[in-house]
Amino acid sequence: GPFAEWGSTIREGMELVLEDTEHKFVVDYQDSVCEPPKTVTIAQKFFNVDGIKIVIGPGCVTGLRAIAPLAEEQEALLFSTGLLDDAIFQEYDSVINLATQISTEADHMAEYLGKNNMTSMVIIHGTNYFGEEYGRRLPEVLEKNGIEVKSIHPTDLDTIDFRTIILKLKEDKPDAVYIHQSENAIGQFAKQLRQSNSQIPIYSTYAAEAQSVLESGGESLEELKYTYPVNIAEESEKKKEFEKRYAEKFGKDKVPSATSFFVYDGMMLLDKAMNECQPNDTQCIAKFFKTYGEYEGLSGYMKFEPDGSLTRSFGIKKVENGTFVWVTKEI
Repeated sequence: GPFAEWGSTIREGMELVLEDTEHKFVVDYQDSVCEPPKTVTIAQKFFNVDGIKIVIGPGCVTGLRAIAPLAEEQEALLFSTGLLDDAIFQEYDSVINLATQISTEADHMAEYLGKNNMTSMVIIHGTNYFGEEYGRRLPEVLEKNGIEVKSIHPTDLDTIDFRTIILKLKEDKPDAVYIHQSENAIGQFAKQLRQSNSQIPIYSTYAAEAQSVLESGGESLEELKYTYPVNIAEESEKKKEFEKRYAEKFGKDKVPSATSFFVYDGMMLLDKAMNECQPNDTQCIAKFFKTYGEYEGLSGYMKFEPDGSLTRSFGIKKVENGTFVWVTKEI
């Protein structure tokens, strides 16, 4: 689907962590393609046929929301690898986040822009649930930070032609443009914006840190800035060793995404939970995570909250000379 490479980094992170867990986990990999009906079909097989009660994912919130009622009925657990809305934790006890919440990332971006004297912005977002939630949340927090939203443009995830939006954007004359879209679309938008002779700064989410984004946007992505989880383990020997193993196993140019580390840490904690819980005792496993509190892993510092949500710190990164580098780790 539109987030294929992201999905690959989730699977690859899983394959590596299975080499490090004390307990043996058997994993059934299924591709939801970010489509809710397909996700439901997969979940029904997991829950009703295979007896699987622990699901890592689905990565896309639309799929996760589609199967959350089934997970509640079956007393299964969904460990989310993507950004979620805040409401889902009040609606379902079966959801535990390994990433963070949309509101957290949006809040950090708005605060950063406000501190850097931005006064106006145009927003482009996908028409999936994830993008729509961003389209609701980001304008609210931008305005709280004194930033006017000139216009908002919902777009399909398979959009490749942004020229009409770019014409409107140039008429609006914002200080910056924010895009939440598929990996290919982010690159295509940046390329078309620069081809229109516009140098308006581009901002995005942590999903922008993907090789496929660089491949689709090329030099047009230079100076694109995006929020990214701050990792206090960045220079640790354990993280460097993981990255080395990742390249050796999946290709010398392959680098793990933030989500690869989310999956690694989540599975290492699940491994710990198995010292206290039986494999199918999902109530015990859920309690283990929701009462764990603070944890430092390869993805950095995190704090598991009693409702299943997760607190992380964010900073700002950018594209520079075709690579991803830090701008600031403090907002």
